[in-house]
Amino acid sequence: MYAPDSAPPDARTEPEPSPVAAVPKSVRRLACYRLDHESRSTGELGAVAPDDPVAAARRIAAHDRVTEAVVLSTCNRVEAYLSTRTPADRDAGLEAAREALGDPDGARTETGLAVVEHLFRVACGLESAVVGEAHVLGQLRRTFDAALEADLAGGVVTRAADAAVSVGRRCRDETDIDEGTVGYGSATCEAIAEAGGVPDRLVVVGAGEMATEVASAAGHRWGCRVDAVNRSAASQLPTEDGRYWPLEALEAALSDADAIVTATGAPDPVVTLEAIQGVASETPVVDLATPPDVAKPVRRSAVPVVSLDAIQRRIAAAVAGRRAAVPAVEDAITDAVAAFVDRERENRAEDTLRELHRTAAAIRESELERARDRLASGADAEAVLEDFASALTGSLLGTPTERLRAAARDGDDAVIEATHRLFDLDCEGSE
Repeated sequence: MYAPDSAPPDARTEPEPSPVAAVPKSVRRLACYRLDHESRSTGELGAVAPDDPVAAARRIAAHDRVTEAVVLSTCNRVEAYLSTRTPADRDAGLEAAREALGDPDGARTETGLAVVEHLFRVACGLESAVVGEAHVLGQLRRTFDAALEADLAGGVVTRAADAAVSVGRRCRDETDIDEGTVGYGSATCEAIAEAGGVPDRLVVVGAGEMATEVASAAGHRWGCRVDAVNRSAASQLPTEDGRYWPLEALEAALSDADAIVTATGAPDPVVTLEAIQGVASETPVVDLATPPDVAKPVRRSAVPVVSLDAIQRRIAAAVAGRRAAVPAVEDAITDAVAAFVDRERENRAEDTLRELHRTAAAIRESELERARDRLASGADAEAVLEDFASALTGSLLGTPTERLRAAARDGDDAVIEATHRLFDLDCEGSE
């Protein structure tokens, strides 16, 4: 645990010097507490991941120095984004996040502008285990929408998320950051489609992680029937209309299959010539096993067999293409961060302008009421108008006039120069 008045472990703050000058206070109030695939295993992330991210965010927001809190939980990350009442409260907010997530070891943290940069990189897929991964964009959007609906966000955190989603979508539209298939499931489906078209019935031999990934990808991509063959029941693999087959019934299971994927991890080949007697010669077989599941005689036959090496080459080519797009995405993120900071500065100006207009409107109504009373009592209209204009001008410029004179007496030239810029005044004769 870190002390509240000290920097948390592995902390990143606003870059120095910052590429964006004069970071506004709203951005400096941001903080992020994060655990991800780079520092934790999948099991460790699963142990920390909250069952209810909104409830976890609510625990963070319960701290009296936290104004917004959002918890993003995916298979690759658990991250808490928050804003605090002042920049000085960020460490207290980060400690509240650590306690809410029940993380005993501490995590990576960001504060200020670094939070915006990290969130934008997450949305663009640069912080994913697989570069350019697309699902995180939808996960991010749903998470921040849920926090907004629960009244846990709505300020600078939500504005940053909106900007992150925007740049994430733009980078996927304008670059190759999500081109190609980089997962075994998607790459296998692509190879099947190229070799034999879209299957109505896919048979998956094996029930491990890779087999499950393929079955999930095929069901999502095609909505086809998926049958599972394994030594023991693999209830998570078959689709609703599919079925489980014991390994002893492999020949019957493969008969009439439109496509076959095998990934058993068995020491000896399981897909033999005998096993594929009922398989059509054009039926593609994808062998993802090490050592191979498909016997050499089958690989020499007319049945098209796609090897694990071929799938890995397909994935490597896609990853290389995505990595080539990273510099363009990083440039887009830099521009988006600068634009976000500019908008946050404008938001502060908007608050000032609203108050300025409110004050001016109140002065105008007061002087108008006085003028109406005089007109109602029979005063000369021309005189009333002249007095109204003089009174309105005096009321609006009275306080600024006093402040400018005080600045001149104090030698505060900055106030005088700012007034010239604000009202576009002729500077001649101002010395």
